[in-house]
Formats: sequence, structure tokens, C-alpha cells
Amino acid sequence: PYCARADIYESILEPTTIGEFTISDKTGMFSHFNFSEEIICIKFTTYEDNPKGYVSYDFSIIKTDPVVTTPDDKGVVYKLTGVSRESLKSTTLKNVPITREKIECENMVRAYIEPANLLDSKKQLYAEKTKGLHTFVMNNITPFEAIDQVRMKAVSQKYEGSAFVFFENSRGYHFKSLEALVDEGLKNIGDKYYIQSTLAKVDVTGSKWRNILAFKAITGVNQTVARTIGGGKNRVVRLNIKTREYEEFAQDSGRLNFVQLNKGASSSSLKAQEKINKDDGSITVLQYDPDKENNDYADKANKLPYYLTHFLTTVVQLTVYGDSTVSIGDVITCEIPEHDALPISENKPYVDSSPVIAGNYLITKCRHVLTFSEKAEYMQALEIV
Repeated sequence: PYCARADIYESILEPTTIGEFTISDKTGMFSHFNFSEEIICIKFTTYEDNPKGYVSYDFSIIKTDPVVTTPDDKGVVYKLTGVSRESLKSTTLKNVPITREKIECENMVRAYIEPANLLDSKKQLYAEKTKGLHTFVMNNITPFEAIDQVRMKAVSQKYEGSAFVFFENSRGYHFKSLEALVDEGLKNIGDKYYIQSTLAKVDVTGSKWRNILAFKAITGVNQTVARTIGGGKNRVVRLNIKTREYEEFAQDSGRLNFVQLNKGASSSSLKAQEKINKDDGSITVLQYDPDKENNDYADKANKLPYYLTHFLTTVVQLTVYGDSTVSIGDVITCEIPEHDALPISENKPYVDSSPVIAGNYLITKCRHVLTFSEKAEYMQALEIV
């Protein structure tokens, strides 16, 4: 009865989920309450008969905004921010591994996350198999920082780009490459279909389709997001610290095999990436010890920007009615009409789907919005690529 609103933020670019809660108190219940010692537990679903459909989190409170009075001056409002327990605990753990040599990336991630380990987590971990052995020196950093180092060096056994991400959603923790998320998502796409109708009275609630309430295509984000994941320029030079010899890598984008969300998709930004690569500005020099590392991380670093530039061509923000079975890392299908919204002819009164922005998308960000006024409402704001 006290929670007026809950916003839960999930992103494949963030290792933890963040919860923001608005608490309205007109009874003085929380006058002498220390929120930092409390945990907010939230569990909700749109499918009561599906145990896997529940969104469930326990948030440790890390921030309480200054108390403000309600507009009618009959109570006060608290705004609280919380994170998952693993994230909070990670900040307090330092100097855990001093040096670990020749260890598989996914085993190091498991060492931090799985039960009876450093973070004492009961959550599931989904880690993609990697290849190659590396040396990691991790003194005086937190477990989440260590996993981020592993993420940047991890090379997939199956995919070329190996753009690894580490994130939490309601199903657990995921250490996966974007390629694996795309591949798995297309196999498990199920009935995750969304449609933006130009007909005001159309009702798709009785079918497998879901309504798109608001839609916005975003341009010019390729390089910004790509750099976050590990892209950017790909002028890569490898330095053998034993022989002190330099080896330069180069890729022909036409020879790379991309994992694609949409069959036959092409990216005009690949040529832009090649122009960036020809810039004589910065060159990435990667040192490696052949006695301790047997995987070609330089090859990954060279291919990765091409893959990310191709992958992030179309970025869209949309708002839909909440569906608790849909989360970040999922693949959905969107039917988007041409923006002119004009019927094609009398014999064809509907509007064709856009050949540019309709199709399959990977959900990279999700904000679950729950409001509790006269009735409870659940919306989702998604960022998809």
C-alpha cells in the first residue's frame, strides 16, 4: 500500500539490475526507518500459470533521496535506489585473485557468481564456452571489474566477433557474446511479435501479437555503443614480448561472416568503419606472452568493430504493455509500417511494412514500469537493435 511506483532497469551493457522505488507515506510509518538496512523484494507476472514468467528481484538499498512532501501536504515521499545483492557485495570485495594464469574465461566467471563462491549467489549463471588461455593480473579490483576484464579478452569457440557482455536479468547472470544471444534468440523467438498498427481501432489483444504504443528510431549511435562493448578503431598490432616482433592485422569486411538477425541484412556502415580504420590516428598495440597465452586476442580485436558496426545499424526505442516473459537478451519481431501511412491502392488498403526497420530485434535495454494508483499498471520501455 505504500509503493506508488517501481522502475526496474535492465541492460546487457550493465552487470546489475537497478531498481528505483517511490514510497508514499501518509501515516508516519517510515519516520524512523533506516532504508539502507532493508531489502525490497518485488515479484510480479503477467502469466500466473507460467513459473518462468515471473520477474523476481531482491534489491539492497544504496541511495535514499531527500524526503519531499506530497502535493496535498498530507504525507511524504521517499525515492529509493537499489541494486542486486551480488553487485553490492562486489564493491566490498578487493584483492580476491592476485594472479591467475592459464584459466578459461567462463571458469573465472563461475568462480565469482555460482553458489558457494565469493559472491554467494543462488542465481543461475549462463556462460558461453570460450577458447584460449590468458594471464590475468587482478590485484585490488572488485569481482565485477575482474569479470569485465575477462569479457574484453574472451573469445568464443563458435563466433568470429566475440562481443561478450555480462549482465543480470530476472533469469540470472549471463556471460554471452552478442552472436550467441542472436543465435539463441532466433531459435527461441516463440510468439514474441509486436505490431504498430496505423488503424486506430485494431485489436490484437486476442492474438499472439502485442501492441507497440510508442516507437522512435535512433540514428548515429553505432560508434558510441560499439566502443562501450569493445569496438571503435581496429588498427591492431600484436607485440610478442619474447621476440619483440610486431605483427599487424587487417580484415576485409566482405570476407567476414556475420550472425544476422534478419536474413539478407546488410549494413551501409561497414564502409564507414573502413574509413575509420584508415585514419592514421591511434593504433591498438596488444602485447602477448606466447608462453602463457595461446589464443589470438588480436584477431578478435580486429574483427570486433566490423561486427558491432554491422550489428548496431538500427537502434529503436519503443513502449509496450508489460510482458513479464520478455527480457533483455531476447529476440522479438516487430512489424513497423511505412512512415507515410498511406494505403497502397484501393485493392490494397493496408500499409506495407517498412523494409528498413521492420524485422527481428535483440532487446538490449528494458525498463519495467509499475505504477500503483487506483489500479496497478505495467509498461515496458525497450531499446532494441
